[in-house]
Amino acid sequence: MKEHLEALSEVTSRGADFEAFLEFMKVCTAHWEALWQQYTKTRWARLHMRLHRGKQRAFDKFFNELRALKEDKRKMLVLAYGSGRWASTKGCIPAPSTRAYKDCAHRFVSILINAFGTSSIHHELGCTLQRVEMEKCQRSTEDIQKYGAVTEGQEMESRAQVRGLPALVSTSGDEKRLECVNRDFSASINIKSYAVLEKRLLDLTRDNFVGQPLKVET
Repeated sequence: MKEHLEALSEVTSRGADFEAFLEFMKVCTAHWEALWQQYTKTRWARLHMRLHRGKQRAFDKFFNELRALKEDKRKMLVLAYGSGRWASTKGCIPAPSTRAYKDCAHRFVSILINAFGTSSIHHELGCTLQRVEMEKCQRSTEDIQKYGAVTEGQEMESRAQVRGLPALVSTSGDEKRLECVNRDFSASINIKSYAVLEKRLLDLTRDNFVGQPLKVET
């Protein structure tokens, strides 16, 4: 199976290149029978069923804990659900949310909230968070003597974005202060707020979206 999967990983059906698509179909046809002979075995069906049951147990556990937070049993619990299913623009990728939303709507009254920009705005200050980038590696003294100092282009390539770690940059006097923020917590508070507000903040509308957040290097 490994050689078949490796062959499929080298081609893709995405994009508008017709020649690349023909190559993708050619590779799929060549490995089609071998893949189906493997995936039609009973053990794969059992594996998918175990995965489905595991997901369902995780949802049930989460919703039971959520239901236990309601102090007054006479009141209705309403969920503000941040959905990423709206059409995205350049630089904004929606998260898959159909399965989770169906499970929420089956148990609670759920209000869909456009989650655009909720993770990039601070939930208390309302300012835009910046992306954190860390250096992957630095050259030692011996490497500098062998290969020379790192150029500006190589320095930019050696930096990597820390996924899911935005930062709040502020100034205190003459010093620059950097504080990492929990992106998921900030987004959840924003989603909760927008469920009760009549109008969203201007920074959280697509009309004012100008691109990716700024970068802060550490």
